[in-house]
Amino acid sequence: MNLDLNLLKVFLEAYQYESYTKAAIYLGMSQPAVSSSIKRLEDEIGEPLFYREGRGMKPTAMATRLAARFRLGFDEIQNALADRFVYSAYVSETLAIDLPDLPSIVIEHTPSDQNQLMQNIKSLSVDLAVGIFLVKDPSIVCEPIFREPTVVVCSNKHPRIGETISVHRFYQEHHTALATLWQGMDGFALIANQNAQERSIMCKVNSMSAALMDVSSSERIAVIPRRIAMMWCKPLGLKVFDNL
Repeated sequence: MNLDLNLLKVFLEAYQYESYTKAAIYLGMSQPAVSSSIKRLEDEIGEPLFYREGRGMKPTAMATRLAARFRLGFDEIQNALADRFVYSAYVSETLAIDLPDLPSIVIEHTPSDQNQLMQNIKSLSVDLAVGIFLVKDPSIVCEPIFREPTVVVCSNKHPRIGETISVHRFYQEHHTALATLWQGMDGFALIANQNAQERSIMCKVNSMSAALMDVSSSERIAVIPRRIAMMWCKPLGLKVFDNL
């Protein structure tokens, strides 16, 4: 039996209102069209679904039995169709700052635990992740979409750093860094060249904005994506160094 889902919708409204006329008004149909739809469904089922009583229509025992099951199934179909184009996505903080409104996507900041992030993608708990991912996994499709340089930032009032910063001074200073780890290492350690020294990390934070706030009110320095650094350098009173 190949039932037209529109017939079920008409039947359920007629069952609820016990009136073809009220069902027609709710559905934006004519009363004869509702009556015709019910007749088609009765022909498919092989039994009457309503009988006339006074000015209204009363459901038969068969209609009562079918209504509960039809309603459950119809609601599931409606919910599935409504959710069809709603996706969930992890987006890194630096990208989420000026992200336009996307009604079909639920946005969540990328979690600091990269292993958990990968597990969530594999289990389909999240549909997409946009950010810096250095963990390679053959079961996950990963495509580069752009490159973003990093810069060094410090407070305008930093007592030891002037208009430039040397490599030596960079490693002499205390650092603020993201708590996020990739393969047990922080992002700087993974993307730096083999000659990179170990930094003196004195503050770990969970977001770029927290790193900027910390640097602006301390003598620590941080490595930050250039776009977010330029966005906040004036409001927070920061110096930005493109190259060591």
